[in-house]
Amino acid sequence: MRPFSAFTYFRNNKLRVLVLILMMSFITVCFIGGMYVDNPGETFRVRLEGPNRYLVFSTRGSSNEAIEQYRKLQEELPSMLPEEAQEVIYLNRVYADYDCIMMFNCTCEFLVFQYEEDFELFKERTGLVPDDIHLHDGEVVMTELLANNKGLKVGDPVGTMGQYKLTSTMDGKGMWALGVLDAGGTGETMILSSDGNCDKKLSDDLDKLGREITKKYPLVYAVTNSLDLEDVESQIGFMYAIFGAVVVLVVIVLLVTINAAYTAAYDKRKHEFAIYKALGFTKGQIFRKVAGEVLWMNLAAMIFGAILNCGTILVLNQVFWSSGHHFYRVSKTGVIGTIIAEVLVITTIILLNWKKVRKCEVTED
Repeated sequence: MRPFSAFTYFRNNKLRVLVLILMMSFITVCFIGGMYVDNPGETFRVRLEGPNRYLVFSTRGSSNEAIEQYRKLQEELPSMLPEEAQEVIYLNRVYADYDCIMMFNCTCEFLVFQYEEDFELFKERTGLVPDDIHLHDGEVVMTELLANNKGLKVGDPVGTMGQYKLTSTMDGKGMWALGVLDAGGTGETMILSSDGNCDKKLSDDLDKLGREITKKYPLVYAVTNSLDLEDVESQIGFMYAIFGAVVVLVVIVLLVTINAAYTAAYDKRKHEFAIYKALGFTKGQIFRKVAGEVLWMNLAAMIFGAILNCGTILVLNQVFWSSGHHFYRVSKTGVIGTIIAEVLVITTIILLNWKKVRKCEVTED
């Protein structure tokens, strides 16, 4: 091991290096923060990111104008339907509430079919429900996550008035439910595949039809997976602004604390740097040594932080599953936030060290 290498300093200052690595590993708290911020939106994304298999439209509100537009759309609908999506059924699209992992209320889709045959047709044409699940009037099926979140078991009453009974749960990402209730009226229209072939063309055509309906009839609300996801993303945008503020706060706190620790360590090494200077090492070489130490410690901190985060997420998934919560996958928001914090903190620390080297503080006795 070369005396001038970064690892020589690590070997001779194990405790100090360990403390600095632990402090730098706190940068990865941004990743856990990103996982939490992403989770409410991720609950929708994992369910909606697949291809569009159906389209549902209804009125925006109950004004006479909205009802008139809905009626006109119903008259024009046969000429608007794409060739591969000619199946039309009527239902109610209501919403089931659940608590997200950040402890505020969200709502998910609850499709209520008027007839058992309509539910079976939906199941056949979309492939979204297991073949062994059958619903009769007043029965509901929902994802296991939603049932856990609401504290429901098979056989429990569902709904504010207990008008449904939970007959089964199904595997699936995210939160959603389906039911059958012949309530004598419907408010939504659903467009399904004509033959159950849910390919990309069907998905694109349903999306195109939804946008056409919304454009031509602004008081009619048309929904496909992709259109619904766009709406969700626009509604949760404020959460990313909050996360950005948290990242800035973390950067400021870590900059102050880590720089103070590096300054203290630097002051104790003035004699060491003076010796390097006397031996003929330039300011640039000394700076590269210090920068190398910072980067190697940062690498170790990131590895330690990644292991700690993975362990934390696995534990949280086990703990929160019974409450219907789940971290689905690596958060892009968390990764981006961590990288930004990492670059800002480490770059600033290195530049501050460069400033000290340029002031020739390394020659002080």
